[in-house]
Amino acid sequence: MSASEEIMGILQNVWTRLQALPQAHPLTQTAFLIILLFFLTFIALIVTGCVYGRCGCCTAGTKNRVSAETWAPQ
Repeated sequence: MSASEEIMGILQNVWTRLQALPQAHPLTQTAFLIILLFFLTFIALIVTGCVYGRCGCCTAGTKNRVSAETWAPQ
């Protein structure tokens, strides 16, 4: 079995389970929503990090630098 056939099998299995989700137990629906929110949050954080890192607003000359003197106990 090739890798593409395995991936298609997995996707077919996921699709079948997603189609049965509206009739599933409420606990199963809640678990699915929690996992979905986790992945969406992860993707949003990655996109935000990439945009923030590439926007040019924080070049080497404009980054805020905190020196040890600023935070030293007095």
